Amino acid sequence: MHPTPKRFFDFCAGHVPLLHAIATKPGDISEAQVRQLIRTFSDTATEQPETTWQRLLELHIIVPLEEGSSHYVMAQPLFQLLTFLYNDALPTSPEIIQGYIAALESARKRLVAGVEALDPLSVVMAANEVDHTLRRMRDDLDATHRAVMAEVARYKADRTSVTVRERYVRIVSLMDLYVHPLVEIVRVDGLLMSTLEGTDMALRAARDNGVYTEVGLIERNERQLRALRRRAIHTLNESRKELQPLYDVLRRSSAIAHGATLALGRLRQMRLEDWTLNYVPQAARASVECPPTDAVLRHILYEVISHPPVPPPVLSMQENGDTPPDYVRLLWLNELPDTIREVLPVKDLTDWLTKTFPEKSTSDALLGLSKLLFDPTMEVDFKGGKLKQYRTSDGTLEASTIFITKATPAPGREA
Repeated sequence: MHPTPKRFFDFCAGHVPLLHAIATKPGDISEAQVRQLIRTFSDTATEQPETTWQRLLELHIIVPLEEGSSHYVMAQPLFQLLTFLYNDALPTSPEIIQGYIAALESARKRLVAGVEALDPLSVVMAANEVDHTLRRMRDDLDATHRAVMAEVARYKADRTSVTVRERYVRIVSLMDLYVHPLVEIVRVDGLLMSTLEGTDMALRAARDNGVYTEVGLIERNERQLRALRRRAIHTLNESRKELQPLYDVLRRSSAIAHGATLALGRLRQMRLEDWTLNYVPQAARASVECPPTDAVLRHILYEVISHPPVPPPVLSMQENGDTPPDYVRLLWLNELPDTIREVLPVKDLTDWLTKTFPEKSTSDALLGLSKLLFDPTMEVDFKGGKLKQYRTSDGTLEASTIFITKATPAPGREA
């Protein structure tokens, strides 16, 4: 016999811890486990454990998994009520939402067919199915929002007992399995919105054509459709807004941990000297940059203002028969790679350049170095080490040793 509501709720009110313990058990639960929970969470002074067990069966709070089985599960309506009261809702997967969309589309087609056939009974049945589906969609979307909020609160409250990887997997699962796909479903031009609009139009057609006389149910469905549009978008946007910062932080932490693992693995395989040479920044090579101070800016402005004016350049209208020095410098730079190919290998490029061309100035020597260093046919190697000084015709160059081992033939020239 089906239990009366008063008897059912009176029993539930007196056994809340027991019901919650049964509901939180994963999967099914055996009779021995239920009896153990009864002895743990029930007051044996006011009610015998056997009486509590019989009430659980009589009130259909637990039902056998199959006929004659000693394994039980909690009745689904009571399980949903407890998850709602304890805020232990589970997120709704996109596949379930797609199933709801398919049910709404099927009901819409029956509504249209009933309106065209002027069949009130078909319209009534389809409208009731729309109402039932919309209620379930709303409840499942609320459950998804509550589950996401509970997971975020759990993450913020306890970050020590759970590993970084476990937190990362849980947050990423919520984002990838629930939030991202659902956002695609409920977007303005998505499948859910088009199905809701089609169902709304079918309900209006049924009301306008007078096929369905119970206007209250149609109006309630229309209100539910409008509310569901707003609720779906708001719920999923709020869930994404709460999860996205945690998702980004955990993804960055996971990437840092992964990089640290790779670095430690390489450190075990390499010598310390190689590690220092390849991965540790050299203090001698670090460039120090800082903004200029007010005193420096004032000094620069003073030098600019007090600098004597320079007269404008005067163009000479008379032709000079001498070869322009810039042209001579260009010819020298173009011939420099061919010149150094004849003496390769060169163990100290700067020393060879300053001794082979002692008449060149410091600026010309720098141009020659740049020409050879950036020549794609040259194999240049920087030895590093202590800086050396090289004399030019008008100054001194200070650089480390530069070594050129060999050079490939220039284009159009045989090796």
